[in-house]
Amino acid sequence: MLKFDLQRFAATLPDNPSTSNATVGKDYLLYVNTGTVAGPIWTLIGGQRGSSLNRNADSIDVSHKTSGGWKSSKTGLRGWSIDLDGLVLLNDDGIEALETAFNEGKEIQVKFEYPNKKYRTGWAAITDLSIETPHDGEASLSGTLEGNGSLSDLIDPVE
Repeated sequence: MLKFDLQRFAATLPDNPSTSNATVGKDYLLYVNTGTVAGPIWTLIGGQRGSSLNRNADSIDVSHKTSGGWKSSKTGLRGWSIDLDGLVLLNDDGIEALETAFNEGKEIQVKFEYPNKKYRTGWAAITDLSIETPHDGEASLSGTLEGNGSLSDLIDPVE
């Protein structure tokens, strides 16, 4: 019987050299700081299914009579928010931090991490934190985090 050594061949498989590969949503993660500003402890919010990062800006109409009949717009105030949803996990430190912050009316510092471990951080108010418990389905969590101030530029991870 011929034996096939999968490990030997798997180690020699090449990586795709293309840098234009798409990413998948499951590899983006949301964390909450459970430490301090000076020494953050980034705690994963467990049970995540989605964490949509939304960035928007007000539109200011700067149209005038001599614009040739065309509207003109400028960017006004910018903002950001994160819509999150996932499963309710009991004894999850990230979910407990969200619950505590909501109950105490405190802002939270969040980290939105990309698949390559680069990330953005910002301060947010929890404006919605809901738990849905249908009799014929999973217990789920949803919420909205509305940014207070700017969202950081993309930060390289510290090795």
